[in-house]
Formats: sequence, structure tokens, C-alpha cells
Amino acid sequence: MKRRILAALAALALGIGVVAAGPANPASASPLSVAKYVALGDSIAAGQGGGPALDACQRTDGGYAAQLDDAPKINLLRNAACTGATIAGTHPQLSQVNRGTTVVTLTVGANDLGLDGIYAACASVAAGADPVACFAAIQAAIGAAPGTVGPLTSLIGAIAQRSPNATIVVTGYAHLFESPPPLPEFAGLAALVAGVNGAIDALNGAIQAAVGAAAAGGANVHYADVVDAFAGHGVQLAPGVPSDPWFGIDPVGDPAGFLHPTYAGYTAYTNVIRQTLGR
Repeated sequence: MKRRILAALAALALGIGVVAAGPANPASASPLSVAKYVALGDSIAAGQGGGPALDACQRTDGGYAAQLDDAPKINLLRNAACTGATIAGTHPQLSQVNRGTTVVTLTVGANDLGLDGIYAACASVAAGADPVACFAAIQAAIGAAPGTVGPLTSLIGAIAQRSPNATIVVTGYAHLFESPPPLPEFAGLAALVAGVNGAIDALNGAIQAAVGAAAAGGANVHYADVVDAFAGHGVQLAPGVPSDPWFGIDPVGDPAGFLHPTYAGYTAYTNVIRQTLGR
């Protein structure tokens, strides 16, 4: 039974149709002006895992918003992001942006698809659990991804309406797991990794589609793809295979940072966002 499920999982991963994210064009914000910056979104936007939590929203001094604030000519006015935020739950954060805001970053969508549930279900498979729940969670997330395009497009439009002078950068999500070596004994893990990362790709494709739709509607918005920046730094599930993950991997000693980017991971986000902004 387990072998059949893993084969189905591998077939699912190979059959996922995702729009490839092309390189982002640098945004039009002038590097000579000081950006008045507001961060919006979920736990990734809040910086959870980037250091000690500063509040109940798990904001940290190591997240990409804080690191951008340390960059020249970028002034973080407010980090309104909060762990657990969905697309709908991000709308109340918009009270923090206004006509004076010139840069907005947004990371959101993972909680709408329940990616944390996928991680939990599939991590147990790596330890020998039955993969049925993992397979079902991946399939549900991929099926739900297209449904996020409309709500996210509306959210981006609302940001643009409240801050018409802002350049908006919407980030995607990094691949959590690193592919194991192509050996027969790791075939099951390879299928699991492909499935989980495929669900992330489905979400990233939906985010990119929403950015494109909002841009077509007149929003000054750009997509920031972080997948390539994390290449080689995902969590390695294969026993004995060394890795340098940019995600927290200790669910006991560091539960808040577990499977969230570390400071190094948020630095990768920061660099991609700066490149997108042309700063």
C-alpha cells in the first residue's frame, strides 16, 4: 500500500502544471530617494524564526523587513505583518499604509492553503508514517491554489488604492525540502520532496498570476521569486546526507522558528527584494 501511495505521489508531483516565474524586472523606485516602507503579510513577512520574537505576531529583528530597514535609503515605518495571517486576514493591516508610503512588501497565501499542515503530515512520513495524509494534504493544496488568485489580486489592488505612490513587491515562498541523492533507497523521499515543493510551486504560480492581474489593472506591483535564492539550502530528509538548511529544524528547542527561515534565509529574501526594487 505504501509503495502504491508513494508512486501516486511521484506521479502527482511530475504532473503538476505550474507557471514558471521569470526574473523580476527592477522596480521603478529611485535609489536616490528614501523609501517609506511598510511590510504586510504572514509569519514570513513578520520574520518568525529570524531571532527572538518581539511580540505575539512573532516579529523579529532578523526578518527581511528588519534587514531591509538596515539597507541604505530604506526606512521601515511599520511591520504590520503577523503570524497566521491569511489573505483575508491581511486586509486589516492596510490601515498602516497611506499616500505617503513608497514601498510595500507582501508575503501571504501559505495559511490559505494550510502549508503548515502539509509540512506536519509529510514530515511524519520521513520518519516512517503512512503517507496517505501527506498525499491528501498536497492534493488539497494544489487544488485550492487557483482559488487564491482572485482574493490576492483584490488585496494588491486595495494596497495600491491606499498607497498610490508605492512600489509593491509581493514575494513567493521558498522550497522547504532539498532533493535527496538519486539513489533507489531514497525514491520514497524524493517523491515526498517533489510533492511538497510542488505544492509550494502551485502557490507561487497563483501569487505570480495575481501580481500579473493586479499589474494589468494599473497597480505598480512586482513579483519576487525566492526559489532559486534558496537552492541548496532546503531541509535534507535523507539520513546521513549533509545539508545547510536556511530553515529552523528544531521543533523542540526552537518551536517558533521550526520550518521558518533563519536569519540567513531572510537575508536571501532581503537580497531578492532589493534586487526587485533596484536598490
